[in-house]
Amino acid sequence: MSCITGTKQGGHIILDRTADWPDGCRVLVEPLVTGESCGLTEEQWDDSPEAIAEWIEWYQSLQPLEISPEEQADEASWRRQIADHERIRENDRLKGLFE
Repeated sequence: MSCITGTKQGGHIILDRTADWPDGCRVLVEPLVTGESCGLTEEQWDDSPEAIAEWIEWYQSLQPLEISPEEQADEASWRRQIADHERIRENDRLKGLFE
């Protein structure tokens, strides 16, 4: 899932773009300092040979992610639920368009 910015208006958070997150997922909302953005800017990114070597060392230290059959089944179930929800939303949007 990606970071999305937004604006607080009237006690609600108005997102700058549509979030493709599943219903019920937890989110973290915190104010940004004016001019602050999500992640690093191009100027903040260190492309020196030392930084690249450090990143490669970190990357190679990562252990493979092991997903149990139960977790795989749970993910498949969530994907089906999201697909069903999107299909219903799309059908609702199209109702009456071609009548």
